[in-house]
Amino acid sequence: MVDQGAAQYSIVLGQRMTFPELLQKTLETEALGFDGLFLVDHFYGLKDLDDPTHEAYTMLAALAPFTKRLRLGVMVAGNTYRNPAFLLKQAITVDHISGGRVDFGVGAGWVEREHEAYGWHFPSAKERVDRFQEALEIWDALQTNERTTYDGRFYQLLDAPFQPKAVQQPRLPVLIGGSGDRMLRLTAKHADIWNIVGTPEEAAKANDRMNAACAEVGREPSTLVRSVSPSINLLASVNAFVDGVRAYQTAGIRDIYFPWPRVEVEVPVLRVVAREALPLLRGAERGMDTSATSMRTVLQVDDETLRNILAGASSDQRRLLNWLAEHPEERFDGQTLQRVLGIDQHRDVTVGMATLGKLFLDAGAARPWSEAQRGYLITSEAAKRLKAAGLK
Repeated sequence: MVDQGAAQYSIVLGQRMTFPELLQKTLETEALGFDGLFLVDHFYGLKDLDDPTHEAYTMLAALAPFTKRLRLGVMVAGNTYRNPAFLLKQAITVDHISGGRVDFGVGAGWVEREHEAYGWHFPSAKERVDRFQEALEIWDALQTNERTTYDGRFYQLLDAPFQPKAVQQPRLPVLIGGSGDRMLRLTAKHADIWNIVGTPEEAAKANDRMNAACAEVGREPSTLVRSVSPSINLLASVNAFVDGVRAYQTAGIRDIYFPWPRVEVEVPVLRVVAREALPLLRGAERGMDTSATSMRTVLQVDDETLRNILAGASSDQRRLLNWLAEHPEERFDGQTLQRVLGIDQHRDVTVGMATLGKLFLDAGAARPWSEAQRGYLITSEAAKRLKAAGLK
Protein backbone atom coordinates (compact mmCIF):
# COMPACT_ATOMS: atom_id res chain seq x y z
CA MET A 1 0.00 0.00 0.00
CA VAL A 2 1.00 3.65 0.33
CA ASP A 3 4.30 4.59 1.96
CA GLN A 4 3.31 6.75 4.93
CA GLY A 5 6.80 8.19 5.29
CA ALA A 6 8.82 9.99 2.64
CA ALA A 7 7.40 12.73 0.45
CA GLN A 8 6.87 11.86 -3.20
CA TYR A 9 7.68 14.20 -6.10
CA SER A 10 5.85 13.19 -9.27
CA ILE A 11 5.61 14.49 -12.82
CA VAL A 12 2.22 14.87 -14.50
CA LEU A 13 3.18 14.37 -18.12
CA GLY A 14 -0.17 14.24 -19.88
CA GLN A 15 -0.35 12.55 -23.27
CA ARG A 16 -0.69 15.38 -25.77
CA MET A 17 2.40 14.52 -27.83
CA THR A 18 3.72 11.71 -29.98
CA PHE A 19 4.58 8.35 -28.45
CA PRO A 20 8.36 8.81 -29.04
CA GLU A 21 8.17 12.16 -27.21
CA LEU A 22 6.17 10.65 -24.36
CA LEU A 23 8.61 7.78 -24.06
CA GLN A 24 11.64 10.07 -24.02
CA LYS A 25 10.13 12.21 -21.25
CA THR A 26 9.10 9.13 -19.29
CA LEU A 27 12.63 7.72 -19.43
CA GLU A 28 14.08 11.06 -18.34
CA THR A 29 11.58 11.37 -15.49
CA GLU A 30 12.79 8.06 -14.07
CA ALA A 31 16.46 8.81 -14.75
CA LEU A 32 16.21 12.16 -12.94
CA GLY A 33 14.99 10.43 -9.79
CA PHE A 34 11.39 11.57 -9.57
CA ASP A 35 8.99 9.23 -7.79
CA GLY A 36 6.02 9.01 -10.13
CA LEU A 37 4.69 9.63 -13.62
CA PHE A 38 1.04 10.42 -14.22
CA LEU A 39 -1.06 11.04 -17.31
CA VAL A 40 -4.37 12.92 -17.41
CA ASP A 41 -7.87 11.70 -18.22
CA HIS A 42 -8.76 14.07 -21.06
CA PHE A 43 -9.50 13.44 -24.71
CA TYR A 44 -8.51 16.75 -26.30
CA GLY A 45 -5.92 19.48 -25.89
CA LEU A 46 -5.36 21.70 -22.88
CA LYS A 47 -4.83 25.02 -24.66
CA ASP A 48 -5.92 23.98 -28.14
CA LEU A 49 -8.66 21.36 -28.29
CA ASP A 50 -7.25 20.08 -31.59
CA ASP A 51 -3.92 19.06 -30.02
CA PRO A 52 -3.57 15.27 -30.59
CA THR A 53 -4.41 13.53 -27.30
CA HIS A 54 -4.05 9.82 -26.53
CA GLU A 55 -6.29 7.80 -24.21
CA ALA A 56 -4.70 7.72 -20.75
CA TYR A 57 -4.70 4.08 -19.68
CA THR A 58 -3.84 2.79 -23.15
CA MET A 59 -0.79 5.07 -23.19
CA LEU A 60 0.11 4.24 -19.59
CA ALA A 61 0.14 0.55 -20.52
CA ALA A 62 2.50 1.33 -23.42
CA LEU A 63 4.91 3.33 -21.24
CA ALA A 64 4.89 1.06 -18.17
CA PRO A 65 7.28 -1.65 -19.49
CA PHE A 66 9.96 1.00 -20.13
CA THR A 67 10.00 1.97 -16.42
CA LYS A 68 11.32 0.10 -13.39
CA ARG A 69 10.44 2.02 -10.24
CA LEU A 70 8.15 4.98 -11.01
CA ARG A 71 4.70 4.99 -9.48
CA LEU A 72 2.23 5.24 -12.36
CA GLY A 73 -1.31 6.50 -12.70
CA VAL A 74 -3.86 8.89 -14.11
CA MET A 75 -4.41 12.25 -12.43
CA VAL A 76 -7.36 11.66 -12.16
CA ALA A 77 -9.73 9.36 -14.11
CA GLY A 78 -13.24 10.78 -14.37
CA ASN A 79 -15.89 8.30 -13.27
CA THR A 80 -18.40 9.59 -15.84
CA TYR A 81 -16.23 8.58 -18.80
CA ARG A 82 -16.34 4.82 -18.25
CA ASN A 83 -18.27 2.09 -16.51
CA PRO A 84 -16.61 1.67 -13.06
CA ALA A 85 -15.83 -2.03 -13.57
CA PHE A 86 -14.22 -1.28 -16.93
CA LEU A 87 -12.09 1.54 -15.46
CA LEU A 88 -10.85 -0.71 -12.66
CA LYS A 89 -10.06 -3.45 -15.18
CA GLN A 90 -7.90 -0.98 -17.13
CA ALA A 91 -6.02 0.12 -14.01
CA ILE A 92 -5.39 -3.41 -12.74
CA THR A 93 -4.16 -4.47 -16.19
CA VAL A 94 -1.50 -1.75 -16.02
CA ASP A 95 -0.75 -2.74 -12.41
CA HIS A 96 0.19 -6.19 -13.71
CA ILE A 97 2.19 -4.80 -16.63
CA SER A 98 4.18 -2.60 -14.23
CA GLY A 99 4.66 -5.23 -11.52
CA GLY A 100 2.40 -3.48 -9.01
CA ARG A 101 3.14 0.24 -9.36
CA VAL A 102 -0.25 1.81 -10.17
CA ASP A 103 -1.99 4.39 -7.99
CA PHE A 104 -5.71 4.42 -8.81
CA GLY A 105 -6.44 8.12 -9.27
CA VAL A 106 -10.18 8.84 -9.56
CA GLY A 107 -12.64 11.71 -9.41
CA ALA A 108 -16.29 12.45 -10.03
CA GLY A 109 -15.77 14.11 -13.46
CA TRP A 110 -16.20 17.80 -14.19
CA VAL A 111 -15.53 19.03 -17.77
CA GLU A 112 -18.96 19.60 -19.32
CA ARG A 113 -17.55 20.53 -22.75
CA GLU A 114 -15.77 17.18 -22.96
CA HIS A 115 -18.99 15.32 -22.22
CA GLU A 116 -20.81 17.33 -24.88
CA ALA A 117 -18.10 16.71 -27.45
CA TYR A 118 -18.22 12.94 -27.19
CA GLY A 119 -21.84 12.33 -26.25
CA TRP A 120 -21.39 11.34 -22.62
CA HIS A 121 -24.17 12.16 -20.21
CA PHE A 122 -23.20 15.04 -17.90
CA PRO A 123 -25.24 14.80 -14.69
CA SER A 124 -25.68 17.51 -12.09
CA ALA A 125 -22.89 17.97 -9.54
CA LYS A 126 -24.95 16.14 -6.94
CA GLU A 127 -25.59 13.17 -9.22
CA ARG A 128 -21.92 13.00 -10.25
CA VAL A 129 -20.93 12.64 -6.60
CA ASP A 130 -23.76 10.12 -6.03
CA ARG A 131 -22.43 8.06 -8.94
CA PHE A 132 -18.89 8.40 -7.62
CA GLN A 133 -19.95 7.09 -4.22
CA GLU A 134 -21.43 3.98 -5.84
CA ALA A 135 -18.29 3.56 -7.97
CA LEU A 136 -16.07 3.65 -4.88
CA GLU A 137 -18.14 0.89 -3.30
CA ILE A 138 -17.93 -1.16 -6.52
CA TRP A 139 -14.16 -0.71 -6.82
CA ASP A 140 -13.71 -1.95 -3.27
CA ALA A 141 -16.09 -4.91 -3.73
CA LEU A 142 -14.58 -6.10 -7.00
CA GLN A 143 -11.11 -6.19 -5.45
CA THR A 144 -12.32 -7.91 -2.27
CA ASN A 145 -14.92 -10.45 -3.40
CA GLU A 146 -14.68 -13.53 -5.59
CA ARG A 147 -17.99 -12.51 -7.19
CA THR A 148 -19.82 -9.20 -6.79
CA THR A 149 -23.52 -8.39 -6.97
CA TYR A 150 -24.32 -4.71 -6.63
CA ASP A 151 -27.74 -3.14 -6.99
CA GLY A 152 -27.28 0.61 -6.93
CA ARG A 153 -29.32 3.47 -8.30
CA PHE A 154 -26.86 4.06 -11.14
CA TYR A 155 -24.81 0.87 -11.42
CA GLN A 156 -25.77 -2.78 -11.23
CA LEU A 157 -23.48 -5.84 -11.20
CA LEU A 158 -24.79 -9.40 -11.17
CA ASP A 159 -22.56 -12.14 -9.81
CA ALA A 160 -19.62 -10.42 -11.50
CA PRO A 161 -16.28 -12.27 -11.49
CA PHE A 162 -13.18 -10.10 -11.39
CA GLN A 163 -9.81 -11.68 -12.05
CA PRO A 164 -6.99 -11.01 -11.82
CA LYS A 165 -6.94 -8.94 -8.68
CA ALA A 166 -4.31 -6.24 -8.33
CA VAL A 167 -0.68 -7.16 -7.81
CA GLN A 168 -0.79 -4.77 -4.84
CA GLN A 169 -2.73 -6.18 -1.94
CA PRO A 170 -5.29 -5.82 -0.56
CA ARG A 171 -6.10 -3.38 -3.42
CA LEU A 172 -4.78 -0.61 -5.60
CA PRO A 173 -3.95 2.52 -3.57
CA VAL A 174 -6.83 4.94 -4.16
CA LEU A 175 -6.03 8.57 -4.94
CA ILE A 176 -9.03 10.91 -4.95
CA GLY A 177 -8.99 14.45 -6.27
CA GLY A 178 -11.65 16.83 -4.97
CA SER A 179 -12.45 19.58 -2.50
CA GLY A 180 -16.23 19.75 -2.08
CA ASP A 181 -17.66 18.79 1.29
CA ARG A 182 -19.09 15.45 0.15
CA MET A 183 -15.95 14.63 -1.83
CA LEU A 184 -13.87 15.27 1.28
CA ARG A 185 -16.00 12.86 3.30
CA LEU A 186 -15.78 10.20 0.58
CA THR A 187 -12.03 10.73 0.41
CA ALA A 188 -11.70 10.39 4.17
CA LYS A 189 -13.66 7.13 4.02
CA HIS A 190 -12.17 5.47 0.93
CA ALA A 191 -8.84 7.00 -0.14
CA ASP A 192 -5.20 6.35 0.61
CA ILE A 193 -4.07 9.61 -1.02
CA TRP A 194 -5.94 12.92 -1.33
CA ASN A 195 -5.09 15.50 -3.99
CA ILE A 196 -6.00 19.17 -3.89
CA VAL A 197 -5.44 21.85 -6.55
CA GLY A 198 -4.44 25.24 -5.24
CA THR A 199 -1.92 27.64 -3.74
CA PRO A 200 -0.25 26.88 -0.39
CA GLU A 201 -2.77 29.13 1.32
CA GLU A 202 -5.71 27.39 -0.34
CA ALA A 203 -4.22 23.99 0.42
CA ALA A 204 -3.85 24.87 4.11
CA LYS A 205 -7.53 25.80 4.38
CA ALA A 206 -8.62 22.69 2.48
CA ASN A 207 -6.36 20.56 4.68
CA ASP A 208 -8.15 21.82 7.80
CA ARG A 209 -11.45 20.82 6.21
CA MET A 210 -10.05 17.39 5.38
CA ASN A 211 -9.01 16.89 9.00
CA ALA A 212 -12.58 17.69 10.02
CA ALA A 213 -13.91 15.23 7.42
CA CYS A 214 -11.64 12.50 8.80
CA ALA A 215 -12.95 13.18 12.29
CA GLU A 216 -16.51 13.00 10.98
CA VAL A 217 -16.03 9.51 9.50
CA GLY A 218 -13.89 8.28 12.39
CA ARG A 219 -10.56 8.12 10.59
CA GLU A 220 -7.17 8.98 12.02
CA PRO A 221 -6.12 11.99 9.86
CA SER A 222 -2.44 10.98 9.77
CA THR A 223 -3.30 7.79 7.82
CA LEU A 224 -4.36 9.82 4.77
CA VAL A 225 -1.53 11.06 2.55
CA ARG A 226 -2.02 14.70 1.48
CA SER A 227 -0.88 15.79 -1.98
CA VAL A 228 -1.21 18.84 -4.20
CA SER A 229 -1.34 19.75 -7.86
CA PRO A 230 0.19 23.21 -7.44
CA SER A 231 -1.46 26.27 -8.94
CA ILE A 232 1.84 28.15 -8.59
CA ASN A 233 4.77 27.62 -10.98
CA LEU A 234 7.38 25.56 -9.16
CA LEU A 235 9.76 25.61 -12.13
CA ALA A 236 10.34 29.35 -12.40
CA SER A 237 13.69 28.60 -10.73
CA VAL A 238 15.30 26.09 -8.41
CA ASN A 239 14.70 28.46 -5.51
CA ALA A 240 11.03 28.72 -6.51
CA PHE A 241 10.77 24.94 -6.36
CA VAL A 242 12.31 24.66 -2.90
CA ASP A 243 10.38 27.61 -1.52
CA GLY A 244 7.12 26.36 -3.04
CA VAL A 245 7.53 22.84 -1.69
CA ARG A 246 8.37 24.24 1.74
CA ALA A 247 5.21 26.37 1.65
CA TYR A 248 3.05 23.36 0.79
CA GLN A 249 4.72 21.27 3.48
CA THR A 250 4.00 24.01 6.00
CA ALA A 251 0.36 23.81 4.86
CA GLY A 252 0.33 20.10 5.76
CA ILE A 253 0.83 18.71 2.24
CA ARG A 254 3.33 15.90 1.72
CA ASP A 255 3.37 14.89 -1.95
CA ILE A 256 3.81 17.16 -4.98
CA TYR A 257 2.41 16.39 -8.46
CA PHE A 258 3.57 19.03 -10.92
CA PRO A 259 3.50 19.21 -14.72
CA TRP A 260 6.34 18.49 -17.06
CA PRO A 261 7.67 21.92 -18.14
CA ARG A 262 5.17 23.59 -20.45
CA VAL A 263 7.83 25.92 -21.89
CA GLU A 264 11.26 24.82 -23.08
CA VAL A 265 13.14 27.32 -20.90
CA GLU A 266 11.98 25.42 -17.79
CA VAL A 267 13.43 22.05 -18.85
CA PRO A 268 16.96 22.92 -17.60
CA VAL A 269 15.38 24.08 -14.34
CA LEU A 270 13.68 20.69 -13.97
CA ARG A 271 17.02 18.95 -14.40
CA VAL A 272 18.77 21.12 -11.83
CA VAL A 273 15.83 20.63 -9.46
CA ALA A 274 16.40 16.88 -9.75
CA ARG A 275 20.14 17.19 -9.09
CA GLU A 276 20.06 19.80 -6.33
CA ALA A 277 16.62 20.42 -4.85
CA LEU A 278 15.39 16.85 -4.46
CA PRO A 279 18.46 15.66 -2.51
CA LEU A 280 18.22 18.77 -0.34
CA LEU A 281 14.51 18.26 0.41
CA ARG A 282 14.86 14.52 0.98
CA GLY A 283 17.89 15.06 3.20
CA ALA A 284 15.92 17.52 5.33
CA GLU A 285 13.17 14.91 5.74
CA ARG A 286 15.71 12.47 7.10
CA GLY A 287 16.82 15.03 9.66
CA MET A 288 19.97 16.12 7.83
CA ASP A 289 21.01 19.74 8.22
CA THR A 290 20.53 20.56 4.54
CA SER A 291 17.30 22.54 4.40
CA ALA A 292 17.29 25.87 2.65
CA THR A 293 16.62 27.66 5.91
CA SER A 294 19.32 25.87 7.94
CA MET A 295 22.12 26.02 5.36
CA ARG A 296 24.74 28.69 5.90
CA THR A 297 24.74 31.65 3.59
CA VAL A 298 27.96 32.73 1.92
CA LEU A 299 28.22 35.50 4.52
CA GLN A 300 28.28 32.86 7.28
CA VAL A 301 30.82 30.50 5.70
CA ASP A 302 34.43 30.75 6.89
CA ASP A 303 37.30 31.66 4.57
CA GLU A 304 38.81 28.18 4.50
CA THR A 305 35.53 26.57 3.43
CA LEU A 306 35.02 29.16 0.70
CA ARG A 307 38.58 28.69 -0.55
CA ASN A 308 38.04 24.92 -0.69
CA ILE A 309 34.83 25.39 -2.66
CA LEU A 310 36.53 27.70 -5.14
CA ALA A 311 39.50 25.34 -5.43
CA GLY A 312 37.15 22.57 -6.47
CA ALA A 313 35.67 24.63 -9.30
CA SER A 314 37.04 24.52 -12.83
CA SER A 315 38.49 27.64 -14.41
CA ASP A 316 35.34 28.12 -16.53
CA GLN A 317 33.15 27.78 -13.46
CA ARG A 318 35.20 30.36 -11.59
CA ARG A 319 34.91 32.66 -14.63
CA LEU A 320 31.13 32.40 -14.41
CA LEU A 321 31.12 33.16 -10.71
CA ASN A 322 33.63 35.97 -11.08
CA TRP A 323 31.55 37.66 -13.81
CA LEU A 324 28.53 37.70 -11.53
CA ALA A 325 30.63 38.97 -8.62
CA GLU A 326 32.08 41.75 -10.81
CA HIS A 327 28.54 42.82 -11.72
CA PRO A 328 26.58 42.57 -8.44
CA GLU A 329 22.86 43.30 -8.36
CA GLU A 330 22.64 42.66 -12.15
CA ARG A 331 20.85 39.62 -13.54
CA PHE A 332 22.39 37.74 -16.48
CA ASP A 333 20.69 34.99 -18.43
CA GLY A 334 22.54 32.00 -19.84
CA GLN A 335 22.71 33.39 -23.36
CA THR A 336 24.41 36.56 -22.14
CA LEU A 337 26.93 34.66 -20.02
CA GLN A 338 27.65 32.37 -22.96
CA ARG A 339 28.32 35.36 -25.22
CA VAL A 340 30.40 37.57 -22.90
CA LEU A 341 32.56 34.69 -21.64
CA GLY A 342 32.98 32.97 -25.01
CA ILE A 343 31.42 29.69 -23.84
CA ASP A 344 30.62 27.27 -26.66
CA GLN A 345 27.13 26.10 -25.70
CA HIS A 346 24.32 27.40 -23.51
CA ARG A 347 24.19 23.98 -21.85
CA ASP A 348 27.76 24.50 -20.63
CA VAL A 349 26.59 27.57 -18.71
CA THR A 350 23.75 25.63 -17.08
CA VAL A 351 26.00 22.68 -16.23
CA GLY A 352 28.67 25.02 -14.88
CA MET A 353 26.28 26.82 -12.57
CA ALA A 354 24.70 23.53 -11.46
CA THR A 355 28.13 22.07 -10.64
CA LEU A 356 29.07 25.18 -8.71
CA GLY A 357 25.80 24.91 -6.82
CA LYS A 358 26.63 21.33 -5.83
CA LEU A 359 30.05 22.39 -4.55
CA PHE A 360 28.39 24.88 -2.22
CA LEU A 361 25.67 22.38 -1.27
CA ASP A 362 28.20 19.65 -0.43
CA ALA A 363 29.96 22.12 1.87
CA GLY A 364 26.70 22.88 3.69
CA ALA A 365 26.38 26.31 2.10
CA ALA A 366 23.59 27.89 0.11
CA ARG A 367 24.39 29.03 -3.40
CA PRO A 368 25.54 32.67 -3.28
CA TRP A 369 23.38 33.63 -6.27
CA SER A 370 19.66 33.63 -6.98
CA GLU A 371 18.25 32.15 -10.17
CA ALA A 372 15.10 33.28 -11.94
CA GLN A 373 13.75 32.94 -15.45
CA ARG A 374 15.70 36.06 -16.33
CA GLY A 375 18.98 34.57 -15.16
CA TYR A 376 21.48 34.65 -12.29
CA LEU A 377 22.22 37.44 -9.78
CA ILE A 378 24.69 37.93 -6.93
CA THR A 379 24.13 40.58 -4.26
CA SER A 380 26.82 43.14 -3.45
CA GLU A 381 27.37 41.57 -0.01
CA ALA A 382 27.84 38.08 -1.45
CA ALA A 383 30.18 39.39 -4.15
CA LYS A 384 32.33 41.19 -1.57
CA ARG A 385 32.50 38.05 0.60
CA LEU A 386 33.57 35.84 -2.33
CA LYS A 387 36.27 38.29 -3.36
CA ALA A 388 37.57 38.44 0.20
CA ALA A 389 37.92 34.66 0.11
CA GLY A 390 40.05 34.83 -3.01
CA LEU A 391 37.64 34.76 -5.96
CA LYS A 392 39.27 36.33 -9.01
